Amino acid sequence: MTHLEIMKFRHACKIFDENKKVGKADFDAILQAGILAPSYMGLEHWDFLIVQNKALREQIREKSWDQQQITTCSHLVVILAKIKEFKAGGTYIAEAINRRSFASEEKRASALKFYEDAISGIFKNDDEAIFHWSHAQCMFPALVMMNEAASRGIDSCPIEGFDRTALNEILGIDWNDRRVALLVPFGYRVKPQPQKIRRSIDDVVKWIE
Repeated sequence: MTHLEIMKFRHACKIFDENKKVGKADFDAILQAGILAPSYMGLEHWDFLIVQNKALREQIREKSWDQQQITTCSHLVVILAKIKEFKAGGTYIAEAINRRSFASEEKRASALKFYEDAISGIFKNDDEAIFHWSHAQCMFPALVMMNEAASRGIDSCPIEGFDRTALNEILGIDWNDRRVALLVPFGYRVKPQPQKIRRSIDDVVKWIE
């Protein structure tokens, strides 16, 4: 598929075929695409939880407006937005810097100081500000994974309709550490894809010359 064909194939699948499962090679490729997604300063603001436990999925569905995608999909990805690891005193940013190559230790230290100063200066160590920033960054791997899935004929559906506090509790995740950003179920459609309706390019795009 061309990228435009991938975009036309992808849609918010509302119910999946429970008898069809995504193969390991395909799902590994979907996850790898998410890992390769862009992020602010390459800091990868996310972690992925793959929830396959049926009882846990039922609990998640109950707190997600009873959306059947959650229990009918082949694989359920929960994308978590990092908070604590971006606060002052953490080691996450230093670890991210240490994975990169620098000409000298002085340049490495300078890069680390720049990153830490930028983040603390913009978000001022505030949990809510950091979460909203990380949440926005989590949309990148979600989109990349959905497009990779579509390129393989696999359906998906981004979900933000849920009780975030309840999902954090169900998954046993500290609210001040990470928060559920969104859910992305993957699988194979049962119903035909509905017509994709979008605004025209002339309505969306304005040129400034």
